[in-house]
Amino acid sequence: MQRSAHHRGSVLSAGSYSFRMSSLVVFSVDVRRLAVFYEAVLGTKPNHEPSGDIRLLGDRQEVLVHSVPAKIAKTIEVRTPPEPREGSAIKPVFDVESLEAALEQVKAKGGVVTGRAFSIDGLTRHDVIDPDGNVIQLRSQSL
Repeated sequence: MQRSAHHRGSVLSAGSYSFRMSSLVVFSVDVRRLAVFYEAVLGTKPNHEPSGDIRLLGDRQEVLVHSVPAKIAKTIEVRTPPEPREGSAIKPVFDVESLEAALEQVKAKGGVVTGRAFSIDGLTRHDVIDPDGNVIQLRSQSL
C-alpha cells in the first residue's frame, strides 16, 4: 500500500497519521471515561473509531484509548479513587499549555494529583494518576 506524505503545517503526515507527533495506546475497561479524562487534561479532540475505541488528537500528541478484550477485562478491577499502577515499566510524559489548568482537570475528571513535582531544563513536571491507575507525567514551561 502506498501512502503519499505531505506537509500540513510543520507536521509531516500520511493520511491522518503524523510522523512528528508522540503517540500512545492506552488500554482501558472503560474507554469513554478514560478518553474524557485525556481529552480534558491534554486539550485534545476525540475521533470515535468504528471499533468503539477513541483516538484523541492534539497538536503534538495522539492517544488511542483502546478497549481491553472482554475476557481480560473481567480480571481487572479499577478503584475510585484510582490506585497507582507503580509496577509499570513506562511512564508517559505529556506536554500541556498550562500545568495548573491540566492539574485542575485531572482532579475534575477522576484522576489523582500526586505530590511529585519538580523543575528541570526549564520545564515544570508533575506526576498524576489517570482514572485507570496509570501514572503519567504532565509538563509545561516553568514560570
